[in-house]
Amino acid sequence: MRIALIYLGRRGGGATYSLEIAKGLARKAEVLAVISQQSWNLGAWRDAGLCLVEVPTYHNAWRVIPSTLNFRKHFVLRREIQRFRPDVLYYPMLHLWTPLLNWMFPSLPKVVTIHDPVLHRGERNPVVALIQQKAIRQATRVIILSRVFVDVMRQQGVPCEHIDVIPCGEFSYYSRMSSSQKDPHPPTLLFFGHISEYKGLEILLKAFPIVKKQIPQARLFVVGSGNLDSYRSQLESLEDVFVINHWVRDEEIATYFRQADVLVAPYTDASQSAVIPVAYAFKIPVVATQVGGIPEQVEDGKTGLLVPPGDVGKLAEACIQLLTNVNKAAKLGQLGYKKAMQEWNWEYIADRVLVSLENAYEEHTRV
Repeated sequence: MRIALIYLGRRGGGATYSLEIAKGLARKAEVLAVISQQSWNLGAWRDAGLCLVEVPTYHNAWRVIPSTLNFRKHFVLRREIQRFRPDVLYYPMLHLWTPLLNWMFPSLPKVVTIHDPVLHRGERNPVVALIQQKAIRQATRVIILSRVFVDVMRQQGVPCEHIDVIPCGEFSYYSRMSSSQKDPHPPTLLFFGHISEYKGLEILLKAFPIVKKQIPQARLFVVGSGNLDSYRSQLESLEDVFVINHWVRDEEIATYFRQADVLVAPYTDASQSAVIPVAYAFKIPVVATQVGGIPEQVEDGKTGLLVPPGDVGKLAEACIQLLTNVNKAAKLGQLGYKKAMQEWNWEYIADRVLVSLENAYEEHTRV
């Protein structure tokens, strides 16, 4: 099978997710990876030895419209893909240009991975919603990462037999970028990722003083880009909260996970979390909320602890439990690592994606 894998994003977990799937698929089929020249992990794509087409997309939001309206660029890209003669187009993540590229290849089957079947609170952009709806309608098959959203996809018009549930893969990529030695540190909670309304940071900031009463030496790292204005008053009233408010490059990630004992994901809604597999790669247990696909990633009492969303007391209690019971935290972290390596390894993920692509090709040729 000849697969044109198209990932035009620039940074974040999606870049690693797409690269790892591309490498896995390339061991089983012929793959052309179409990627952005502005991707932050462009060097890793080149080092992987994949057949690449590098596309100039845009460096920032100001360049989105001019770059998108450069139709000559799109037709050059179409010619490059046509030369490869793919059997199927595969999008591990959607992009602004996905519907346009699909329109250019009406005779090819298409498979898209939808990471957020329901857009998050605070991120419900009508343009993003329109692009996602269009890409779903154009797709032959749709991949989602959590079983809980099968009915959501059906309500959006995707037949159940055209939906594949394939979880997010493991992210040991980040742990391999540094030594396995943990830095000595006080009991530490970590909130990691882009600051968005749905991630429940305000709940964690309310819970942290309760944790401090029980564990005076405890500290909290808040790491990620995003607007912190609505959290300023809370942050200013707290001690031992360390804020790193910028986009964290791949090579920086291990710095924060090596200093953490528990990852806290107090989301108020969620599809799933790419940060949870990162924590498991570092053998760190997770305290998270029972929302969306999170319970499919965190096994309560086995790889972490689950609490009701918005419950400050329960969140604090779970954090205290893992910070004070080092043996239990270590056991949960080890089991999380085992779960990730066994159930989410990229060889297994690539096998399942390949089956989805093969099914799309067969279904398309039968029409």
